[in-house]
Amino acid sequence: MALLAAGALAVGVLHAAPPASAAPTRLAAVTAPPSSQGTEAAPPALHAPPDDRARSRALDTAGRVLTDRAAALRAGAGDTFERPTVAFGPRGLQYLTYKRLHRGLPVFGGDVIVATDRGGTAVTAVTTGQRRGLDGVETTPTVTAERARDIARGLLTSVTGQTAPRLTVHAAGARPRLTWETVVSGSSKDGAANLHVYVDARDGSIADRWDDVRHGVGHSYYNGDPVHIDTSGSPGAHTLVDPKRPGLRCSRVDNVPIDGADDEWGNASPTDMETSCVDALFAAQREWDMVREWLGRDGFDGNGNGFPILVGNRQPNATWSGSEVEIGRNTSGTKLIGSLDVVGHEFGHAIFQFTGGPRGGDPEAYTLDESTGDIFGTLTEHYVNHPAAIDEPDYLLGEKVDFFGPGPLRNMYDPAALGGTPCYSEPFPSGDTYAAAGVQNHWFYLLAEGSAPAGKPASPVCAGEGVTGVGLRKAAEIFMSGLHLKTAPWTYVKARQATVQSALALYPGCEEVRRVKAAWDAVTVPATPGEPDCVPNDFSVRLASPDSTVEAGRTATTVLTTTTTSGQRQQVSLSFTGAPSGATVTAQPPVVETDGSSTITLSTSATTPPGVYSITVTATGSVVRSAAYTVTVTPPAVPAWKPYTSYKAGDQVTYKGATYRCRIRHLSLPGWEPPRTPALWTKVRAGRPS
Repeated sequence: MALLAAGALAVGVLHAAPPASAAPTRLAAVTAPPSSQGTEAAPPALHAPPDDRARSRALDTAGRVLTDRAAALRAGAGDTFERPTVAFGPRGLQYLTYKRLHRGLPVFGGDVIVATDRGGTAVTAVTTGQRRGLDGVETTPTVTAERARDIARGLLTSVTGQTAPRLTVHAAGARPRLTWETVVSGSSKDGAANLHVYVDARDGSIADRWDDVRHGVGHSYYNGDPVHIDTSGSPGAHTLVDPKRPGLRCSRVDNVPIDGADDEWGNASPTDMETSCVDALFAAQREWDMVREWLGRDGFDGNGNGFPILVGNRQPNATWSGSEVEIGRNTSGTKLIGSLDVVGHEFGHAIFQFTGGPRGGDPEAYTLDESTGDIFGTLTEHYVNHPAAIDEPDYLLGEKVDFFGPGPLRNMYDPAALGGTPCYSEPFPSGDTYAAAGVQNHWFYLLAEGSAPAGKPASPVCAGEGVTGVGLRKAAEIFMSGLHLKTAPWTYVKARQATVQSALALYPGCEEVRRVKAAWDAVTVPATPGEPDCVPNDFSVRLASPDSTVEAGRTATTVLTTTTTSGQRQQVSLSFTGAPSGATVTAQPPVVETDGSSTITLSTSATTPPGVYSITVTATGSVVRSAAYTVTVTPPAVPAWKPYTSYKAGDQVTYKGATYRCRIRHLSLPGWEPPRTPALWTKVRAGRPS
C-alpha cells in the first residue's frame, strides 16, 4: 500500500544519519532490543487477553445476539453463520466475526462482528456490512465460471496467476447479487497488481473490485549507528530472519536470502541493499513491538505472524502486495527506502487487511486504507522516539525521502499544505486516493493532539471552533478498536461510528467519546442516525447485611451487590477503611463486574478490642461508590470448666459464676476444680487476678 499518489507511488525511508561529527560505520545487528521504547509505557496486564471463561462467555453472549437481533442483522431463512473467528483488541476487548452463508454460498459483506467487553458479558457493538436481506437473491448463475474468469483477467495488462472463480453472494452494495469471486495476480498500467474481482453471475458486469497492491514512497536514512535487530544463525552462518517474530525476514527482491559469516550488517550507504534490510527490519520489529505493547495485537495479522520484506526493487516506490513488503528507491535512485514511517506505513496496510472484514472497492475504502498506513507509520515513529538529530517523531510522512525533492509527502495536521484533502465532502473525491487520505489523517491528529496543542503544530479545523485531543496512546487504541469493526464497504461514516462505539467500550467516562465525535465533526464527517450517545457509566452498591456482631477471634461476613445504574457494565475494585486493630477485611472476588456481587469477610483476632466499628467499603470504577458496614465486636466467650480437658497457660474458664485463668498447662481431673487448686488456677476479678 502506499504513501503517494497514482502510478509509481512512493513510500518513505527514514535515513537517520549519524551525527556530523561521527564517521559512518557499519550497522551492527544484535539480538538485544533497545532499553526503552517510546513513552507512556502501558502496564503489562493492560492488554492481556481474556481468560478461557471470559472467552466462553463471549461466545454465549454473541450467539444470543445473532438470535435476538436477527432482523436488524438482515438474517433470513436461508442464512447460516459459521463458527466465529475471535480477535482481541486494546484492553482485552473481544471481537467475534461470523462469516455468513446464504443457501450454502459465502456472502461478501455479510459478516457480523460482535464486540464484547473483556469479561465477555457486555456487548459493546454489533455491526454488519450487509444492507438488505438476501431472500430474493438468485443462486443459479447464467454466466459461466469460465466467462467470469476471462472478464476478470481482462482487467489487467498481464496475468501471472488467478484463483478459481467461486460463487459468492455480494451483499456489500445497495443491491445484493450473485457473483463470481476471483483474485487475479499480474500487472496493470500502475505496476504489480493483486486484484479482487466480483463478476455479476447473471449479466457479466463488474459488481466490485479492488487491488491489494498499494505503492508508497520511501526514505532510506538510518536509525542511528549501531542499531539492534533480531537475527538468526550461529557462529559463521547468520541470516536476516527474525527468530522471535514468525514470518518476518528480509531478502533481496529475487528472494535470495541475505546472509553472512558474522552478525554485522550494512555499510551505512543509502543504496546498499544490506543496509536497507537493516533499516527495514529495525522498523518492522519496532512496529511489531508497538502494536503488542500499545494495542494488545499479536503480530501484523493478529495471530502472531509477520510477512517478508524484499529490498532492491528498482521502481521508485515501496509496496504492500497483500503478502509481502517490497522496498524500492526514490525517484533519483540515490536512496533505497526502508525507514520507520515508510516501513510502518506498509505494514500498516497489512494490519488493515487482517483486521475486521474486507474493505470493499468503494473509493473511500482505498483512502481509509492509505490513511491507516500513515497512522501506523506515525505511531511507529512515536514508539521508537528518536531524538531530533536522527528523526524525531512527528506527523509528517516521508519527510526524509527527498522523493521528488526535499520535503514531506503528506502532512497530517495540515493536509492542504501539501495538496491533501483536509475535509470530508460528498460526493467523495475518487481521483487521488493519497490526497484524500488526508481526511482521516487530519481526524487522527485532532483526536490525538487537538487543534491547538502546546508545543506542537496547530491544526486548522474545517468546522467548529476547535478540538481538544485525548493523547496519542488513547487515539491509537480507539482507532485500532474501530478497525476491528470494519465491514465492506469501509467508509468514513462507518469509521466514525466504529470509533465512537470503540471509545464507549474502552473508556468508562464520556470525555473520550465527546472528543472522538468532535474530531470527526471538525473534518466534517457526519454522524449517522442512531449514533451512540454518551451515557456516563455509573453503578450503585448495597450490603446484604449492613450490621454484624462478631466475637473477638471469629469472622463476620456480608455480601456486597453492585448494580449498573447507567451506561455499560464495568469492573470495580473493592477496598476498605476503618477496620479495628487485630482485624482484616477481605473481598472475594476483590474485583467485580457491576451487576455482580462479592463476599466481604471481617476476620478478627483474640486481641481485637471489643467495640462498635464503622467500616467503609469502597468500590472504585469510573466513579467511586461506598457503603457503611457496622460491626460490633464482643469479648471472647469464656467456656465453663470441664474435667478431663487439657488447658494451657492463659486459658480462662467460668466455674459457679466466677472466672479463673489457667496458670500452667495441665489436664483437669475431677476434684481439681479451680477454687480448690490455686496452683493451677487464679481467680480473675475485674480483669485482674484476685
